[in-house]
Amino acid sequence: MKPVVKTIAAFGILTGTVAGATIAPAHHAMVMYDRTRTVTLDGTVVELQWTNPHVFLLVNGKVGEAEEIGLWRLETSGPANLTRQGGWSATALKPGDRVRVEINPIKEPGQRNGRLNKVTNVDTGEVLGASYLDLDLRRQ
Repeated sequence: MKPVVKTIAAFGILTGTVAGATIAPAHHAMVMYDRTRTVTLDGTVVELQWTNPHVFLLVNGKVGEAEEIGLWRLETSGPANLTRQGGWSATALKPGDRVRVEINPIKEPGQRNGRLNKVTNVDTGEVLGASYLDLDLRRQ
């Protein structure tokens, strides 16, 4: 191959790699949630955001009697993982459904965010769970 052709080929590969890297979706671990604590949130579904790479459940509710009702943003794994776990779909929870949700709250105080572990539809009794592969190498 001639040097000019090699240079053009290398430039094309480099450009394609950089372009692909800039449009790749960001992904993060769920280390911001306190996995040692589980609390129960009672409320009403506002929206189920069935999106990649993580599904979010928005619930208007509260943890405990003393807390004021507010909007909670609950994160779980992606649609494919939830579908494999059974029961989950884009329409499994609808706005207005009364729910009880077990969550790991975010570590930052005062925030209404959490990692969803289990959600129960209060009216139907249907339970949807979420499991995670938590790798904490510091504990080994």
